[in-house]
Amino acid sequence: MKATIIGSWWAIPVPRAFCQCDICIKARSIGYPYKKHGSSLYIHDIDTLIDCGEDIVDALNDRDIKNLDNLFITHWHPDHTFGLRPLLQSYIDFATEKAEKQITIYLPKKVHEDLKHHFPSISYFVDVLGLAKIIYIEHNETVNIGDIAITCVWFTWSESETFGYLFEQNKKKLLYTPCDTINFKQEIKDIDVLITECGIFDYDKVKTEIWFPDLMTKLKNSDIKKTILTHIEEVELRNFGRWYLEEMKKKYAEIPFEFGYDGLEIDI
Repeated sequence: MKATIIGSWWAIPVPRAFCQCDICIKARSIGYPYKKHGSSLYIHDIDTLIDCGEDIVDALNDRDIKNLDNLFITHWHPDHTFGLRPLLQSYIDFATEKAEKQITIYLPKKVHEDLKHHFPSISYFVDVLGLAKIIYIEHNETVNIGDIAITCVWFTWSESETFGYLFEQNKKKLLYTPCDTINFKQEIKDIDVLITECGIFDYDKVKTEIWFPDLMTKLKNSDIKKTILTHIEEVELRNFGRWYLEEMKKKYAEIPFEFGYDGLEIDI
């Protein structure tokens, strides 16, 4: 299975408009690795994307992705779904307003209901333009695309608003849980690669996200072979500096993890 991290950042891409901090200046003048997109993952074997923030088209172009057949959505938040319009309309003939291709969107019913409330245009793209079709996938349900099995995993039992997806191929397993993992209550076992959110270094200021040391404790007590951290917060690097990430790798050297970045390729 081959996957690429299309975006490794949090809700606001870098460079942030108007910002003159060191990171944003370098992102404009140098590009990658300073340039960052909102969190998303692409599975090459089955032309499948997970989540699509507002900057998804730019992110896909930067990675030279040439096709999309399937889209999985973890939760409704704008940095994970509001790129739906430019993404789906990439496959429309604007002269005839007819869909040239239909994307299959997989998501839990709860996420669909939230999305219709916060992003009602989704119904127009699906029901009127026919650019996508919706297939519900609930907790512990599995769909097979090619030779990859994808299983939906809820975070907080039946009241969950955020979900992850487990990809399995040839007995290899990749679990993607990019956001809101402070609420993740599932036991993780026998995972080859976990891609999950970095968490917060400065817990005194932000208490709504998982604290980085707590995440390290969870990883230490698991049997995950490798963890890649994504959804890295810009404000954290402003406060602590890029060097701090290297310090954390040294501090928790016994845990097999790395900080993800846009364009990181994963083969399992």
